[in-house]
Amino acid sequence: MTALAQQTSQQQVQQYDIPPGPVSSALNRFAAQASIYISGAGALGEGRQSPGLQGQYGVDEGLQRLLAGTGLAAVRQGDGGYRLDYINRQVDQSLETVSVYGTLPARYEARYADSSVRLPKDIIDVPRSIDVIPEQFLLDQQAREMADAFRLSPNVVVADGYGGTREHSLIRGFNRNDNFYRNGVPFSHESRIDPATIDNIQLIKGPVADIGRMSPGGIVNIETKQPQFQREHSISTTFDEHGQRRGTIDLTGPVGESQNLAYRITGSLEDSETFRDTNVDRQFLSSALLWQADSGASVGFNHEYSKDRREIDRGLITVPMGDLRRRLADVPFDTRFDGNIPNERNSEYHLAELDVVIPLADSAWEIDNKLFYSRETGEDLRAEVISVGADVSSELTEDTLIRRVGANQNSVRTYKFARSQLIGAIDTAIPIRVAAGVEYREFSHEWRNLTGAPQIGGSVSSPNSFTLINDLGSPSSDQFYDVSQKSHGMFSSTEFSLTDTVTLDLGLRYEISENNYHNDNYLTGSSTDIDSGSSSKLTKGLGLVWETTPGLNLYLSYADTFEPQNIYVGSQEVFEQDPSEGRQVEAGVKWSSADNRYFITGAVFDLREDNVVETINGEPVPTGGITSKGAEFSIAANPVDGFNLRGAVGLLDAKIVSDNEATNGNQPRNVPDTTASLWASYEFRNPASALRGLGIGSGITYASNRYGDNGHRNNLGEALYGFELGDYTVVDAGLWYYLPVGNGDRLRFDLGVKNVTDEEYIVASGGNTRISVGDPRTFYSGIRFEF
Repeated sequence: MTALAQQTSQQQVQQYDIPPGPVSSALNRFAAQASIYISGAGALGEGRQSPGLQGQYGVDEGLQRLLAGTGLAAVRQGDGGYRLDYINRQVDQSLETVSVYGTLPARYEARYADSSVRLPKDIIDVPRSIDVIPEQFLLDQQAREMADAFRLSPNVVVADGYGGTREHSLIRGFNRNDNFYRNGVPFSHESRIDPATIDNIQLIKGPVADIGRMSPGGIVNIETKQPQFQREHSISTTFDEHGQRRGTIDLTGPVGESQNLAYRITGSLEDSETFRDTNVDRQFLSSALLWQADSGASVGFNHEYSKDRREIDRGLITVPMGDLRRRLADVPFDTRFDGNIPNERNSEYHLAELDVVIPLADSAWEIDNKLFYSRETGEDLRAEVISVGADVSSELTEDTLIRRVGANQNSVRTYKFARSQLIGAIDTAIPIRVAAGVEYREFSHEWRNLTGAPQIGGSVSSPNSFTLINDLGSPSSDQFYDVSQKSHGMFSSTEFSLTDTVTLDLGLRYEISENNYHNDNYLTGSSTDIDSGSSSKLTKGLGLVWETTPGLNLYLSYADTFEPQNIYVGSQEVFEQDPSEGRQVEAGVKWSSADNRYFITGAVFDLREDNVVETINGEPVPTGGITSKGAEFSIAANPVDGFNLRGAVGLLDAKIVSDNEATNGNQPRNVPDTTASLWASYEFRNPASALRGLGIGSGITYASNRYGDNGHRNNLGEALYGFELGDYTVVDAGLWYYLPVGNGDRLRFDLGVKNVTDEEYIVASGGNTRISVGDPRTFYSGIRFEF
């Protein structure tokens, strides 16, 4: 989402909210938000105070206002960057030149989530919890997948994700693999999101009424890299001891010498292995253009292509303990149970995104339009454990494996999205900002599913002692499915500035949705068609923010949501489920220090969702309802130049509310009651130091014990059945070094180790025979060239 356009500059226009403070801090923050590079003389900013900047501005006017009264000016250079200079006086060239980087000194803090909120603003002014994880953090951690960043947010953990082939997370105790957004658009894909395209990851906690269709836990919004008018190029490659081989490229800048047209190209190639001998073969390319007229109108277009082939890794299995309880099989963590069948999933998608912003005659108003289309094709072949001998027959030994070959073929997922919204401000006795519009969503998925007969042979301790047969030429089940979901809604998000320090946010959305289901059974010749009719709901949200003192905000919010559900397909049944409905109440505090070196947030919340359905061992299972109460605390700090840290703690009390006595009152599977993370780094920046350019970072992540299923206790709190996943503490460490190699060019060398203590831990449970395991100690290295 763009900020309101004004005819003030040929550069991008956006919202700024930079408080008064030292010139160096103000410029760093401005440079980060505007994506520009500023250089200057080391002594220029000493003792000088910036008046700050609030409002919507282009780069040139924004810099002029930010430096008003300081005696300084920012002069545009030929390469598109800016140089800090004295007004009406030539700078002494003997002064030492230093850089004010285009990222905040506190590189692990990001304060804007523009594409995930209707009215862009500093997240300190948003009455809900939002964690923004910038690209710099992913770079310093050498994140291989987007999921590496999830654990940095309190009360967020990674889930099973169909054998590690899809994005899948749990937020505040709610399990969803479809609440991923891309630049504010639902991103309905069955593949991984490539980190090469990520500018930042935004975790929006709790429901947002004007979004409407979402889990009450929240959503993950991926903000992709956009074209910039400042030239920035980089190429990089990374390796690890288990066989990761990955290269990326990122190029952006103006097209030729244009002041109005910019481009961005990001891409990656990967041919990797993991410690479990699974393979990843991925190609990714994103191409984007941005045109900005002098009038403030803009047109942005992005095409993205991804081809991803990786093995479905179901991980480990559990075995009975002689009663109703289970335990993890006592085998090495790299044990595979798919035998001689190549477990493989292929996915390929194209997407196109068009953004058109049209300023109106009144400069306070604009029309923002977005069109989005994606088409993904895929197929998979897999062999997986469906049970062990003791589960099905006393005639089998307790560790005999029962496995089955299955496949999904000719899968086609299509998603269409359109939005048009009017954004503006009303200058009345109570100033008002408003975004109101309409959205249309259409999703369809068709595929052919085949399964073979159960094959008995091999054992838990020796799974490869039996040769599996690919019997899909004469399958036990052969069916075609075609499901679709359409919805359209009207929404509004309004901000009322009741006083100089109190703001009221009101969100509304009315949405109508319908589902359709078709099935052909190729073995019996029968067909099934279901038209669910339409469902609708008005979702409502209210938020109050009070700036008690400059930099300290208190907030209170309420929102409800609903999510139309697919017609669920299992091997045993097909059933419809009413839309899931939820709500949240949240109260919190956000504080930013005057020098922007500290940003601290805290929140308490109470959520509930009804009509929950989960997928367990591949089967849809109505869970009932889930309640979730908890608290979160996070900090991003830059106490001294070069030292950065980010930490978080989450506490959660999540419970199942169900008529099923075996699950009622239990903690939902995969949900820990405590999560915590801390990452700290230090970069040597003193020009006189021989260590200048060296960075050192280390982090720790903790999750408390979790359960592998929902039926682990009865109403008396006694152990009933199921199994525990245990807790984990993972420590990572790395170092990097920047080496200048020319005029503004530099190399970055990375070397580090993940899971320093070589902890054996469970990531998540997808059911009794789908236990995802964490990576062991892994040494990695990388090289990045910025030019």
